Amino acid sequence: MSYFYLLASAACSLILVHLMKEGEHRKLRMLNTFTINYLVAAIVAFGLGGFPSFSIEATGFTNPAFIFAAVTGAVFIGNFLVYSKSIHLNGMGVSVAAMRLSLLLPVLLSVWLYGERVTTNKLLGLLSVFTALGLLIPKKQNIRFRKIDAAWLLLIIFLLTGLADSSLKIYEEDFSMQFSELSFMGLVFSCAFIIGLICSMFGQGNLVTRREVFMGCLIGIPNLYSAVFLIYALREIDGSVAYPIVNILNVVGGTLIGLWIWGDRVSKLQWLGITVAVAAILLLV
Repeated sequence: MSYFYLLASAACSLILVHLMKEGEHRKLRMLNTFTINYLVAAIVAFGLGGFPSFSIEATGFTNPAFIFAAVTGAVFIGNFLVYSKSIHLNGMGVSVAAMRLSLLLPVLLSVWLYGERVTTNKLLGLLSVFTALGLLIPKKQNIRFRKIDAAWLLLIIFLLTGLADSSLKIYEEDFSMQFSELSFMGLVFSCAFIIGLICSMFGQGNLVTRREVFMGCLIGIPNLYSAVFLIYALREIDGSVAYPIVNILNVVGGTLIGLWIWGDRVSKLQWLGITVAVAAILLLV
């Protein structure tokens, strides 16, 4: 069953990416859409995992676990917004590859904060990450998001996703005794929802439209279950097996979906970058 869970996790991630592309294509306000997504994901997470064991009323908002969840929630929704724009402007395969290369950051965190051993493979993986990023970045300078070149979105995705993945490592090491994975994710999603709601209130037009609610609900389920299925797989097999399989499935699947469904164009250098990205993922775990 473990490999079925890995396939299911990757499938949910790819459905999520496809829905992001669809939302951008339909010119939905993605901040509002993601806000609804996090509300749905929080409700399902709390329904499956229960509420966190600590009481916010008793401990106040200065509780370290709550502050950590709030910061993580801000990173999550910010990352989704940048990821969505990059998928639309840079293409699906290239954006997914940049996102999955962020595995480097939790690896470095594990070495720096938690004293994990640095192997030769990890050093080679580190060099491969920077090589892959250099190859993935588009060489054309005419694609822009507002005032910045769209190529910068790939680097921002890399950093924000790395921070998000690192937060899960910090949770596992420092907060997992306080509440379960699903309870923690429910708290993170709730914080992301609140942040998104506050930001949406300053936007123009209706707070949310029917189409945004519908798309947000569609995104919320695969968003949550991509993590849930991965957690189920990790109960049966080592992370050193699970993470590279999931990441490689996402890089290859995202590239194929972008080419076949959305007509993305991938240059020869970017194809090489995607290949190097797959190799880097294998070396880093």
